Amino acid sequence: MNHANGGVRASGANAPVVPDKLLALTTEALAFVSRDRAEGMARQWLAGVALSNSNEQSVLARALALELALIVPSLKGTTAFDRLARAMKGRPPEDAAAVTLLRRSRLRLSRLSGETFEDLATGETLPLLPTPPSDAVGNNVAFGRFTTTEDGYILATGTLVLLDDGALAVARGFVRPGGRGIGNPVRCAEAVYRHIIRNGASTAGWRGPIGGRQSKLPFEPDRDPLDALAAAWASLDRELNPEEIAQARSLAGQGPLLDALVSVSIARDGRAPKLANAYGRIASVMVETIALRALHGSVREDLDTVAAEIKAAIKRGDFPAETRSLFEALRKRVGPAGGPGTGDTADIDRLVQRIQALRAKTVEQGCTEQEALAAAEKVAELLDRYGLSLSELDLRRQSCEGIGVETDRKRRGPIDDCMGTIAAFFDCRVWCETSEDATLRYIFFGLPADVQAAVYLHDLIALAFATETSAFQGTEIYRSTHSSRRRSATNSFQVGLARGIIRKLDTLRQARDVAGGRTNGRALVPIKESIIDAEMDRLGLSLRRRGAVRRMVLPAAFSAGREAGERFEYRPGIERG
Repeated sequence: MNHANGGVRASGANAPVVPDKLLALTTEALAFVSRDRAEGMARQWLAGVALSNSNEQSVLARALALELALIVPSLKGTTAFDRLARAMKGRPPEDAAAVTLLRRSRLRLSRLSGETFEDLATGETLPLLPTPPSDAVGNNVAFGRFTTTEDGYILATGTLVLLDDGALAVARGFVRPGGRGIGNPVRCAEAVYRHIIRNGASTAGWRGPIGGRQSKLPFEPDRDPLDALAAAWASLDRELNPEEIAQARSLAGQGPLLDALVSVSIARDGRAPKLANAYGRIASVMVETIALRALHGSVREDLDTVAAEIKAAIKRGDFPAETRSLFEALRKRVGPAGGPGTGDTADIDRLVQRIQALRAKTVEQGCTEQEALAAAEKVAELLDRYGLSLSELDLRRQSCEGIGVETDRKRRGPIDDCMGTIAAFFDCRVWCETSEDATLRYIFFGLPADVQAAVYLHDLIALAFATETSAFQGTEIYRSTHSSRRRSATNSFQVGLARGIIRKLDTLRQARDVAGGRTNGRALVPIKESIIDAEMDRLGLSLRRRGAVRRMVLPAAFSAGREAGERFEYRPGIERG
């Protein structure tokens, strides 16, 4: 009896048609696999044994790495088989039907017996269609890639590995309770394949023992920083020190947090309670860190996004249900994340409100570059005068804050060169992140009044860029430029404008420091920096300075911009009030 399968005959006299077609298309799909990534994976499994075509262990490692790479989704969620399917326009219907089977392939832990397939992770039993890999397995427990046909049959579509007791124990560490399948199939495959390479086992089509090292738990401390940290923490019998906590903070992010959470379940199932506890402690630090980053203006990642991803992963069957419970418990433990500030903040609040009022007024009216820098000088004087009444204790009572500034741009422009100078002018830090819609977003971070002043100055300079650029586009330099080069002329003008503004702000800041000495609020700058550094450590952030961007410019337009950036007169300082 023949079993219809989307145009591909699967049994009877033509049974070989399916395996041959699947093998041919699998070979084609390898063109869509990153060989470097597969080679790197194989090297990790070999643990120091060099890759060599003459070494059976090495050849098997490479083959299993390529096998896994075929079904590991890219960042866009597509596999090599998905990409092959998109490239098959105009191919015969049987090719399309066969690639559909391959796209439907899943990694499964099974017991094969004759023409019966039993899924050891779900308890499901299905009729098995014979293929060379399953024929080679015989009546044994195996792990590998299987697909199901539309009429309910299952067949092997890739290399199957035979599991001894040790390898089976590794695989069972990923099985979710209650017959809910494998929690993380790809990570399970990595662990099983690594065990086989290092300890020796058989695969369908492979014969003889493969030498290796003693079995390890299903994690990779030699490759994955998260696993390495968990291994280190699992061996501790004391409280964590600040340096160790800082390591966990530096790894914090949505992806690493999800890995840490699911690793708790994996380690528990693998009867490694100390390791499970270590992953849990790491996850706790990460939850706190992400909450703090969101509080300080980051939108790249927050705990609501993590919760949504956990829910989706559980629905897909990638995570066990207990992951959500663990996450919610850690989130509740963190509570409202706040800074260390205490005490009376009435004066600070009044100062912040005054800067915000200045900002609102200026933004409504618009400004030139001269007006922007004059306003910056006024606000700087206001902050310096406020510093006269502060002591070190007053400063240390303040909490750092971060304010995000949207650019509505997906590419860097000349104004971005000013960001570091703007932050430094008001004793802040600044970093750039990419929002969900891929637009650039800057976060100014520091003490409350300083951050408000930095955002105010940013808005002034953004308005000055718009005002001065519009004025430039009415000049003879711009009008005499050929239409095909006017965009370049505008960009060149803005590059020069940015350079002029940066130079003037640097000069003004140096003048403040020299003139004030230790007689005004500038004397407190080192204390501010220590407060900000401590809070940056609490956020697990280490900023890297971006190298200078080299841009091609039109000389005349660039000079006009630089002159515009240097044309301004200082206005009288803010009167006391």
